[in-house]
Amino acid sequence: MELSALHELIGKDLAGELSAAEHEVLDAWLAQASPDERLVYEETRRYWQSPVPAVAPTDTAAALERLLARLEEEEEEATAPHLLPLQPASASEPWWRTRLAASVAALLLAGSAAVGYWGYRHYNQGALIPLAFTEKTTARGATAKVLLADGTAVWLNADSRLWFPLSFKKEARREVYLQGEAFFEVTPNRRQPFVIHLGREQVRVLGTSFNVKAYEEDETVETAVVTGRVAFIHTAAASTPDTMYAVPNQRVVYSKSSETLRREEVNSQDYATWSRGGLVFQGTSMTDVARTLERHFNVRVQFANEQLRNCRLTGRFRNQTLREVISILSLTGSFGFELTDNQLLITGPGCAAEPASGRSL
Repeated sequence: MELSALHELIGKDLAGELSAAEHEVLDAWLAQASPDERLVYEETRRYWQSPVPAVAPTDTAAALERLLARLEEEEEEATAPHLLPLQPASASEPWWRTRLAASVAALLLAGSAAVGYWGYRHYNQGALIPLAFTEKTTARGATAKVLLADGTAVWLNADSRLWFPLSFKKEARREVYLQGEAFFEVTPNRRQPFVIHLGREQVRVLGTSFNVKAYEEDETVETAVVTGRVAFIHTAAASTPDTMYAVPNQRVVYSKSSETLRREEVNSQDYATWSRGGLVFQGTSMTDVARTLERHFNVRVQFANEQLRNCRLTGRFRNQTLREVISILSLTGSFGFELTDNQLLITGPGCAAEPASGRSL
């Protein structure tokens, strides 16, 4: 069972919200669980029910250490970082997530033997990243190039963050974490797949060039392929991870709101343009155009009419100023604008919203 699915079942069990079918699944897991797994499960229940955190016994810490060590050995079969994803609570998430996270955190902190295995931090949608990884960030209006230990080149777009190890373990997957946008030229290695963690999504390749866009505030997560073949994996799918493949001149887009995946035919060269100072909009929504302009030019964009967000724009630009870009777009998009210092106001009547499409998960 995927750790994320198991975490969901345990949380609902502790909150008393399991359905009959989910009870059967959890009971089946408990029936075949190892002694270490059962001990960690029971201690989590105890911390949940205790108003004041107690000190975990030494055998619990040791069991947790053994369990996590076994998960490390099963790294090749895993599809996400080897920890229960302790996700921060939000208005759209079940109330028990924060309580469960606190219970597990108390359990972890109680035994020093297990602390080393839990050297992770949150970075996106509750996902976890090893503390030992190096972090590279870019500010708005800036880009950067990073050369990884295996020779893989990464161009990091504005307002983005990349976490990566100083060296990759031999015979293990090459793993990095991304929040934002980056263009990758991955050094081929059939024995060591290259995995990019994007929160609840992953992109996996053996050796290829492609673009990945995964800003936390965007409605979509996507990848576009220039060379080779890419697997886009939604790891938070209800049952098994949902996977869609893309080849050159294709992109895969995951919609967060509708929870759908779709594959589209595109000119993949357009997705490398930003790394050379260019901008390409191809039927792009005004909302996405605004976010791109904010990141690229370090400007704040506002709308006089919310319906303007639904309009779609097309245009290609290379090393042009913000005023030049928005002036040309305003002619094709039939909208007005006011630009003062680092403030851009878009004006006009706006457009009707379009229905979403894609494959439901």
